[in-house]
Amino acid sequence: MSHVIGIDIGTSGIKVGAMNQEGVLGYLEYQPYSLLYPKKTWIEIDLEDIWDKTKSLLLKVCNEVEKGGSVDAISLSTFCNSSVFLNKDGKPLYQGIIYLDQRSKEESDWIKNVVGVDNLDRITKNRLEPGMYTVTTYLWFKNHFPKDYEKTYKWGNISTFILHKLTGEFVMDWTQSSYSGIYDVVNYEWSKEIYEKVGVDEKKLPKVVDPKSVVGNVKIPELSTKNIPVISGAADTACSTVALSIKPNEMFESVGTSNVLTVCTDLPDKLDKRFLNRCHVNKHQWLSHGAMSFPGASIQWFYDNFLKTEGHTKEIYGELYNQSSIGSNGVYFLPYMQGERSPIWDPNARGVFIGIHLNTSKADMFRAILEGCAFGLKQIYEIIETNYNLQFDRFQSIGGGSKNKEWAQIKANVLNKNIEIKDISETGVLGACLLAGTAIGYFPSLEEAAQVIDNKTINVVEPKTSEVAQYEHLYKVFCELYPSLKQFFVSSVAQRLERGE
Repeated sequence: MSHVIGIDIGTSGIKVGAMNQEGVLGYLEYQPYSLLYPKKTWIEIDLEDIWDKTKSLLLKVCNEVEKGGSVDAISLSTFCNSSVFLNKDGKPLYQGIIYLDQRSKEESDWIKNVVGVDNLDRITKNRLEPGMYTVTTYLWFKNHFPKDYEKTYKWGNISTFILHKLTGEFVMDWTQSSYSGIYDVVNYEWSKEIYEKVGVDEKKLPKVVDPKSVVGNVKIPELSTKNIPVISGAADTACSTVALSIKPNEMFESVGTSNVLTVCTDLPDKLDKRFLNRCHVNKHQWLSHGAMSFPGASIQWFYDNFLKTEGHTKEIYGELYNQSSIGSNGVYFLPYMQGERSPIWDPNARGVFIGIHLNTSKADMFRAILEGCAFGLKQIYEIIETNYNLQFDRFQSIGGGSKNKEWAQIKANVLNKNIEIKDISETGVLGACLLAGTAIGYFPSLEEAAQVIDNKTINVVEPKTSEVAQYEHLYKVFCELYPSLKQFFVSSVAQRLERGE
């Protein structure tokens, strides 16, 4: 049977799977990889290691599919965002620098001054933040590694690197270029007005392509004789939007390391700069992401440091949840473990427990994390209600973190919404497969492609009416905490810099 293959490169691991023409996803393979932390606030990825793992998984899935059929196309889904510097042969001149990295703050401030915040907002529909919008990293590399910068043939992101490995071409799809800080997301072109002002060499920019376009045929020796076309693919959340068949004025939640509420719109003037805004796969539609950076990471941090060390599995979550109560015995948590994106956009912010006392238990601290993450999500949802004029009584939820029953229940209570937990979490892989299948003619359109997917709702988490009002009161207190601590975060960073940390 014929299949298409989707490759999904996330922040911590790689998934590869195959889908047949009936929309059935199978042959799933996964391999984790590690982030690199060479200095404080520096976060990188080993590009060659990621490619080796990706290639290994791809060959494994291809071999399985070809035991009873053929591979008709390959497509890509990747996390956003990263910055890579490649020579003419596509070899990295430096490690990949990802969106969590904060080293380019000076460059970010300089760009804002040279271009103007209003111009950046008008053209890119985004605020400019170090690392997240990769032009800041581009200038950091240019300033600190001038010799390697001169050797750079193309600058791009992780998808540019992987697509070159697959096809020999240097491209970037428009869902990814939206996060470069120099892309006009309404006119679908690199902004000459910005890149000339900030000193980006136009020749080093990859060609921007439609996510559904064929980049080329596979050049991997083990597969090259089979003339398998490679479709550009898109950013992971854009691929998930395709897989869930989200239309304008609809919203869904994705839960992993981060926690994101995504709205689809066909009105670019509505895009709120407190969110991350990008071109959708479908032209003349845009995605607006209210993205918290570290909710899932906060829960994982607590597990690794306070539960796993005692021999507990994650089954302990339910027990801890029930050992505490609403309000976590007076403890609050700010989930800003290494800065935050939506809604506060503060790289200086950090995770904080507030209200700890002599009766505070481990269960209280765990529940405070769940509640704090839910309160942060409610702040994002309120922006959607107010600025996008949208209201929902329910929304779909995907990703590994969506299966955390205790967290989902607290979010349902805090937001007072029904949360539909979907069966298939691998929507990045699935969306990439749908793009590939549509590009080669499996399906007449993406909309019809999504209809063949049987992604059942496995659970609907309903708010508990008796708890909604209590959480409304606690939420008001939560909203006062960050403003009270904002100056402390600034002072703390200044003191660390004085000490040379």
